[in-house]
Amino acid sequence: MESPFFSLPLEMRERIYEFYLVFDHSDFEDTLRPQHVYLDGPPYARPLPSLMLTSKHLYRELSQAVHGQAAFRVLSHGYSDRRIGFAVHGTLRFDRLEKLWLILTAEYPQWNSWLSFFGAVVERAPNLKTLVIDWAPRPVSDVGWRDRINIKKEEEFCGIIASLKELRLVHFYGDIPSRWMIQLEKTAPHVVHHHFRWWREPGLD
Repeated sequence: MESPFFSLPLEMRERIYEFYLVFDHSDFEDTLRPQHVYLDGPPYARPLPSLMLTSKHLYRELSQAVHGQAAFRVLSHGYSDRRIGFAVHGTLRFDRLEKLWLILTAEYPQWNSWLSFFGAVVERAPNLKTLVIDWAPRPVSDVGWRDRINIKKEEEFCGIIASLKELRLVHFYGDIPSRWMIQLEKTAPHVVHHHFRWWREPGLD
């Protein structure tokens, strides 16, 4: 006999699953060698959500969200120590991903520590339909040679996103340059900018 839970409308159950599957800080495994851990080695895996294993019906309903989502975080431990981590439920298979969170927690972009790796991830995830970006770095001006280099990196970043042919929705959280919106609105049918940050660091509730 099935649980009364399944008498709820599917839309309500999916909303419950969405809250249940939210990633937390403890879900990330941060490393200084992301290429080795996430791309070159055996498939990276974490345990499946326990709820998913309680019945075949729940397994079927949760399967797409569980296997189709992942979060990519760049974590700052001082100026020169940038660690990259993924949070997943189950096995990280890039070709199955339909939704990816990109979370940058540092005060400055430090593009060289993560941008090429992000590009390698995107190359392996051609089916991404939704990209959620939580951006902590402070805005950078376009005056001076360092700032001009930063703008080139911004253009490279937007170009990587533009390479996602199946992309339908980009959500930006944080203070980003208006020029990004101009570029990205040519890339995806829907680009949404929220001026607040979605991600919260430990102790910042």
